[in-house]
Amino acid sequence: MSKRPTYEIDGETTRFDERDTVFAREALVPGSPEEMDYHERHPEKREVDERLARFILSKMEEGAKGEHLARAIYESHFLTSAALALPDQVDGEPAESRIEWDPKEAVNRIKEFARALGADDVRIGPLRPEWVYSHKGSRPFFGEGYTNPPYFKGIPEGYQGARYGDPIELGHRHAVSMAFGQEKDLIATGATRAVDFEVGRVYLKSVVASVQLARFIRALGYPARAHHLRNYLVMLVPIAVDAGIGELARSGYVVSRTLGADFRLSCVTTDLPLEYDEPVDIGMQDFCSKCSKCATNCPARAIPMGEKTVTRGVRKWKLDEEACLLYWGRSGYTCGICQTVCPWTKPNNLFHRFVAAIAVHLPFMRRFLVFGDDAVYGAGFRPKSLPDWLRE
Repeated sequence: MSKRPTYEIDGETTRFDERDTVFAREALVPGSPEEMDYHERHPEKREVDERLARFILSKMEEGAKGEHLARAIYESHFLTSAALALPDQVDGEPAESRIEWDPKEAVNRIKEFARALGADDVRIGPLRPEWVYSHKGSRPFFGEGYTNPPYFKGIPEGYQGARYGDPIELGHRHAVSMAFGQEKDLIATGATRAVDFEVGRVYLKSVVASVQLARFIRALGYPARAHHLRNYLVMLVPIAVDAGIGELARSGYVVSRTLGADFRLSCVTTDLPLEYDEPVDIGMQDFCSKCSKCATNCPARAIPMGEKTVTRGVRKWKLDEEACLLYWGRSGYTCGICQTVCPWTKPNNLFHRFVAAIAVHLPFMRRFLVFGDDAVYGAGFRPKSLPDWLRE
């Protein structure tokens, strides 16, 4: 690659243990060996993790409390996604015979295949070892006694990341990053079951596409593994930045020139020879330093207002993930406010493409554009109405 990603390396980058994510910690069953081991190593997180665990419990019990529609939405999307998390869905042996394509032709075919599956953007970059999780930590789908299926007992030989706490070594060299846009009017309802519906719908779309693309590549004769909502071995955000989907923004999301902050990610790692896309510089680091709209509108105060800090060797705005997820727990729904208010999350029409071009190429105009966004769309979040069909 001739260009470098716009995040700043400051010191040694270290791999992240997936067991330290809030989604792994909220799923720990009190008194289980995993929970006791984790909090023996991290006693300072015990109290907040107990509060986090109530979020998933409340989700699973919503039907019993009368929130039948919310529960139905959750099951239709997220349990369907879980069924595609099993080892024989995300991974497998490549075909014995191999198609020989030059890297440029392979890129064209892979991108067209992914777009046909529903991806709104597809970019290809390197799989840097520091973006591979050090240990498996997401909900241990392959054990028993946990709230979310599937449960799986047989582990294929060589399969990586089957059990909670397993060390991860992923030798693939390349990553196909896919972005899937969300319906803006549904995400713009705030923290509602409409956001739950849309986030779940798009995640499921990304899950299916990643599993299909990985199978396609394996059938060509090359190793390939899907990484999606219910079964990751890698960190999708920095991989997407390296591949040129967009830039890391203040909100902790990747922001794309065409999709704004309003999309979800999945990816496929592989050894199929591929040419790389270049990382992009659309001016987000400077733009976010002049704009704090996501932070000022965050009801959880989880997005920092101040300067960047160094986290595991990367200088960035550090999201308070615990505060974010605790707000989800209090509201009962996923929140999409930061994605909605981002000035880059706009309809992909001629006017907004023109404004985006100004933001990219004329840095001195960026602060003015922030003021203009406030004047046109409002400085504060204005929730849209819940569609009738999603009302209780």
